[in-house]
Amino acid sequence: MIGIIQKTLTECLLQAGGEPLRLAVFREAGVPPDRVFRMDQNYADEEMGRLLAATQRVTGLGADELHDLFSRTFVEVVKQVFPQFISMSANSEELVRMQAKIHALIGAGMRSKIERDTTADKFHLEDHGPHHVAVRYRSQLQLCGLYKSLVCAMAAEFGDVVDIEMLRCRKAGAEACGFAVRWLAIAGRPTGMSPRPATPAPAEG
Repeated sequence: MIGIIQKTLTECLLQAGGEPLRLAVFREAGVPPDRVFRMDQNYADEEMGRLLAATQRVTGLGADELHDLFSRTFVEVVKQVFPQFISMSANSEELVRMQAKIHALIGAGMRSKIERDTTADKFHLEDHGPHHVAVRYRSQLQLCGLYKSLVCAMAAEFGDVVDIEMLRCRKAGAEACGFAVRWLAIAGRPTGMSPRPATPAPAEG
């Protein structure tokens, strides 16, 4: 998992409870207390899973509450670390489409071929025309709820309205999670898209 995710969670903990909370969660997750996550480095999904579970146990937050907190913090981290991506995006649709390219770009810089291939296989976006994309997300952590929350947070940042339809889910036995994302309004102006028409799922391979 690309380190910007762990860095965002660390920032969530620091904002919510300062260094004491960060240390408590890291200890609970069995992560070295002096660990500093780099955004350009790949980390084990299993470790991130332990950190998320430990955060819920220590803070008492439910999964949806944690996803919402994480997503709002993620937007702030991106604004600070990658301000050019925000300034280059006129709306959340452009940012979501660009996010796929950012993911691929960071993944291409991983040291080993296995890391590069794993990162590339995790996330794929298909263009279905204006205001409509299909997303394939494949991760052993099954964080489809978190991805949906991230898209909603990006939409809220720009004042857009999105409809996210779950096409399939690993939790239900699918090989990968699939979403249809439609922008119903951008900056308060309707796009003409109707929510949830029949949509082909993104390819499995």
